[in-house]
Amino acid sequence: MMLKCRFMLVMLAMLGFGSTLLPGPAQAVEIGSFEFNGYLRHYMSFNLKDVPETSGDDQYEMSMNRLTLLGQLRGDLGPATLTVIGRASKEQITSYLGDLEDSAAASGGRGDFQDEYDEAEFREFYLDIPIGERVRLRLGKQQVVWGETDFFQALDVVHGYDQTWRSFLEPENEEWRKPLILANVQIDVPELKGGLQLLWRPGFDDEEDIGNSYDMFGGRWSQNGSRGFDLNADKGFFPSFPMDYHNPEGDTDDGHYGARWSGTLGENDGLAYSLNYYHTQAQNPVLFSSVSAPYGLAFIFPEIDIYGGSLSGYIPLIDSVYRFEAAYVPENPFNDNFGGLVKKDTLRTMFGLDTNFRLQNVLGTSSPSMFTLQVFDTYIDNYDAAEMITNAFGTTEDEHTSWVSSIFTLPYKFDSITGQLVTVNDISNGGGVIAPSVEFQFGASWRVKLEADLFYGGTKSDTPGGASLFGSFDNSDQFLTRVTYQF
Repeated sequence: MMLKCRFMLVMLAMLGFGSTLLPGPAQAVEIGSFEFNGYLRHYMSFNLKDVPETSGDDQYEMSMNRLTLLGQLRGDLGPATLTVIGRASKEQITSYLGDLEDSAAASGGRGDFQDEYDEAEFREFYLDIPIGERVRLRLGKQQVVWGETDFFQALDVVHGYDQTWRSFLEPENEEWRKPLILANVQIDVPELKGGLQLLWRPGFDDEEDIGNSYDMFGGRWSQNGSRGFDLNADKGFFPSFPMDYHNPEGDTDDGHYGARWSGTLGENDGLAYSLNYYHTQAQNPVLFSSVSAPYGLAFIFPEIDIYGGSLSGYIPLIDSVYRFEAAYVPENPFNDNFGGLVKKDTLRTMFGLDTNFRLQNVLGTSSPSMFTLQVFDTYIDNYDAAEMITNAFGTTEDEHTSWVSSIFTLPYKFDSITGQLVTVNDISNGGGVIAPSVEFQFGASWRVKLEADLFYGGTKSDTPGGASLFGSFDNSDQFLTRVTYQF
């Protein structure tokens, strides 16, 4: 058990430089000195409730029909190793999406969702270059994972996330994390049982690669009250709040940089830890004055500094691994309800517990069931309710905002059929989501997943803004099918 625990901890400690290569149980294709693999994936989702923003009955209408092809090429170029990952997605504009498009166009918006959902890009393109025995250099467009969380991010602050097409529900973070062009140096220091990672983003990325991307154009994952309404419209009946990527408070052309020390302590290296610093731009936008905006206000990603750390270890008494992450942001920017900008010191923490339940004799499972519990909290220092601090979408922030998430699996038939129950609950504002699913594995290549996403509770609003996190997903229940062919 201790050997297994040490292995898990070492893997957690290495996540900062960890590759995003596909696990790929299918046999990779060899092309000279290179290996090529990937997947072809088809998504379909259906509304389980009527959407009130449209005039028709949308219940059971198809909300997503998406085809994605991802390919990965990896091989040696002299002393270096080259990795290229490309992804292309094509969506059908379903009848339901067509209704939302028409509504967005009628309100003065763009009314064209194809450009929002379709993609064709090299997601990652980097070289791994060894320098001596202790130093490894990775140059190019890549993903750097500093945290190990689901749904909400604590230390995973290097990248933003694209939540426009699937919101936060896609289980693999690497699918919606937005890669960046980085110089990534890992220096091993075995004498101290650890290593130092240095990151520098020179600012060569496309501007939209910075920060989180949300459905603000009125599509299927826009918040309740704004489906079919383009919040970034250049004209129409609603004030235009465009994105200003080159504001003096936060310019995407400016560099980001940081460092991370990670290592192990204690007997048998039973404690893994990390210390982190990163100078970047906020993942979530705020409204700020902008000379280029038609109404003098635009969404910006202001510059911030993030100080953090993590701790993980093994609890023999309950045969579980615990994880703790903390990220402190001095003078984190928020909007107030009067259109101004308020800066508050903010602390985000996460405590997670991972354990296995041996239920084979009780439920007939083929292997132990995994259970993961995570508790997130965001604390705003010097909080004053009279300031009515809000995020960019008009939701009022509390002094403490807490969420609890859990994942429970039931593997059957030699793990070829896996049931899973995911829950996320907003302790502070009420509401949450329950997502039961089952995934079938057929041989080395085929995966079929069926999932229901069922939202409940929370503070609701019939107009954009004012709703809590899960209140903004009112009437968003979905049934999803995901079919994957791995090659």
